[in-house]
Amino acid sequence: MRLKESQVKLVCQKLFVGLRSKQLISVKKTDIEVLNRMREIFIKELKVEDEINLQAEKVLAENLRKLGIKGDQIDREKMFEMIRKQLLKEKNVIV
Repeated sequence: MRLKESQVKLVCQKLFVGLRSKQLISVKKTDIEVLNRMREIFIKELKVEDEINLQAEKVLAENLRKLGIKGDQIDREKMFEMIRKQLLKEKNVIV
């Protein structure tokens, strides 16, 4: 996860306060309950993205090995992004 839990908490708080101050949301539960749920969802989504990144890295490494290509012979970042985008599309994940 690229963000620390304290950063996730801060992002959720800012988002919640911003939406509430503009009267774009109204909540039926306490602010604490809403913020905790927001944080849970945010962290869950970050973990999904992390899992896809790991899977993309594995697919890339496997393909390079099968093809006998060394890492310095290709643009590894570009290949990783292509694989990652395909996995995101297959799993219907929006990042």
